[in-house]
Amino acid sequence: MFQVLIVILIVILIILGGIVWYQHRVLKQIQGMVVACQQLHDKKIEEQLKQADQLQLTGDAKQEFDKLRSRYNDKIVPQLKAIRETGQDLQQAARTTKLLTISGPVNDLRADLAAATTALQQVEQSLQHIERQSKTHRQAIDRIKKNYQKFHQQLNEKSFEYGDSVKKLNEKLTELEKQYDHFVELTRKGDQDAAQEVLTDLQQDNQKLATQIKRVPPLYKPLVTEFPDQLQELASGYETLTAEHYHFTEDDLDEQIKRLQTKVDATLKQLNDLQLDVVKQANDDLAAQIDHVYAVMQKEIDAQDEARHLVEMMGRFTQHAQRQNNELIGELDRLSLSYTMNNNEFEQARQLNEQIKTIVKQYNADQQAIRDQQAVYSQIVDREKNNRDNLTAIEQEQGKINDAVAKLQTDEQRARKMLRQYSVQIRTIRRQVEQLNLPGVGQEYMDYFFGVSDEIKKLANELNEYKINMDNVTKQLIMVEADLEKLQDKTNDLRDSAELTERLQQYANRFAGNTKVAAAAKKSRQLFDQYNYAGSLEAIATALEETEPGSYKRIEDSYYQEINE
Repeated sequence: MFQVLIVILIVILIILGGIVWYQHRVLKQIQGMVVACQQLHDKKIEEQLKQADQLQLTGDAKQEFDKLRSRYNDKIVPQLKAIRETGQDLQQAARTTKLLTISGPVNDLRADLAAATTALQQVEQSLQHIERQSKTHRQAIDRIKKNYQKFHQQLNEKSFEYGDSVKKLNEKLTELEKQYDHFVELTRKGDQDAAQEVLTDLQQDNQKLATQIKRVPPLYKPLVTEFPDQLQELASGYETLTAEHYHFTEDDLDEQIKRLQTKVDATLKQLNDLQLDVVKQANDDLAAQIDHVYAVMQKEIDAQDEARHLVEMMGRFTQHAQRQNNELIGELDRLSLSYTMNNNEFEQARQLNEQIKTIVKQYNADQQAIRDQQAVYSQIVDREKNNRDNLTAIEQEQGKINDAVAKLQTDEQRARKMLRQYSVQIRTIRRQVEQLNLPGVGQEYMDYFFGVSDEIKKLANELNEYKINMDNVTKQLIMVEADLEKLQDKTNDLRDSAELTERLQQYANRFAGNTKVAAAAKKSRQLFDQYNYAGSLEAIATALEETEPGSYKRIEDSYYQEINE
């Protein structure tokens, strides 16, 4: 029984401890919310409202402020007071038996505190916005006023940099100052929203004017200083150069200069009307066109000396080319008496002569233009440089033709020398065959021999023609060279077959008792008498090789060793 009482006592103590812990926790939460509510009240929103009220707001800004003040006084202040009172009541209830039923009211208090905090933050942010906007407007007033002072100073002290455009700029500045006065009045009355709309437009227009004031001087300067001086210089230069009989690739330079001056005047008017983008493009065009006129005139000044030098040089060059072409045609005439021209040399020389005549005609025209003081020097330079290059190419072509025909005599001498060599060679081959003391020579060999002899005779006939065709001579030389080489090979084969056959037949006498060798030797002699020396050699060689292997190779090696020593 005692033990049960102890357990019950422990349970009671635990319950009492939990109640005490819970009570402490709830009291701490309630106290925290009461303190937070007091801190919200301590933010001194009343002072912010007083400061905003001193701004003397009007219009939409005034209505917004009145709503904020009414919301704070009529809703937020009573709400904060109610939260504090409810907190105090809940603190007292938490110390009584109502502790166990207080969680709902505590949660309601927490929700009310959160709503009051949000509402107060919104009011505070709106008041800060009104103050910031007011401060921004005051700063804008000072800044814009300083800008206007700077604009006036710039346009007054440096009006020489703007010309008549200063009138339009001052008009714009006056309009902006009126707009500025309206903005100041709205700000003074506290009509923040209306003032903000005006301020936005005013800032944009001020920036536009500042940009225009900055852009005008560099656009104005070339129109009143650089371009007029340059056009005056061009007009004077054109007059001087034409008096000195210069002519240009463009005939209307004087009219171009006048049109440029007219464009300068028109561009100044556009600048006075502040058409700055149009003026910028016009200035770029004027600069480019003025540079172009300078270049056209300078081109002729620079080309004069070179043109005169080229004409003088081309006079000698054309004479030399004509003389050289006449000499070439004369040489062709001389050589054509002895040689056939196969490569259209006369036609080529005639075409070169026509080209030279065309160049001479152009040269004479340019020379006359200089004498008549009608020359466009740059064009003469271009033409005569081209003619110089063409004459250089013509002389190179003349050289090629001359070198080609000059070889005709050399080639003829070389061909006659080769003819003598071939004649000696064919006679040498004939003596070689005669010295073999053969019973005769086969018809195939004889036909080939006489065929080569006829080719040599044909070569001789070609060289003995009244007009030698060196192309035909060259072809005949190639043919004779190849056929003579082949004839020599045939002659060597004939000699070798005959000599080896005689040696093998002598060696075959050692095998007189051998019927196979005797039969082969007989057949070999028959073929030999029929001038078939290759067949005769094959008949005896085959039999001896079968009877005594290696005997033919030994005799053959011995033979070639003897004739090569």
